[in-house]
Amino acid sequence: MVRRYEEPIEVRAAGEQAAPDGASAGSPGAPAAFLWRGRLYVVRQVLDHWKERRPWWRDALDERRVPATVAATGSGAADDAAGAAGPDRNAAGAVGTPGAVGATSTTGAAFDVLGGARERQVWRVEASAGRMAGTGVYDLGVDPSPGQWRLLRVAD
Repeated sequence: MVRRYEEPIEVRAAGEQAAPDGASAGSPGAPAAFLWRGRLYVVRQVLDHWKERRPWWRDALDERRVPATVAATGSGAADDAAGAAGPDRNAAGAVGTPGAVGATSTTGAAFDVLGGARERQVWRVEASAGRMAGTGVYDLGVDPSPGQWRLLRVAD
């Protein structure tokens, strides 16, 4: 059975020296160990490696990419009834809905959900939490821009 987690983890890549702030420079290598829920898992074998599209809808919900009208209210609802039920007018005067592809916020900043749809690298590894613990199969993914590693899936 496969379980999805999508939880942030700390990863030590093969041949990588840990930086003081936990970040690594350049493209990530194959993971050698990872820390998940306070336990250190040592990678015994890399089973596979591939690239997959990042979930673009998460970027749409990211506050850094939310139009100013949504960020200002915190809920996306306008103060007046017309704004809450009707379409949003952007800086150019065009009608659109917040979060629509190519929509522009009231500050004039471009808001493109699909522009951030990049690929992430995924490693399927066999790892264990210790010498006596059994091994499991884990899918570890890393997004290229923030360099954030995530535990994607665990196969029992």
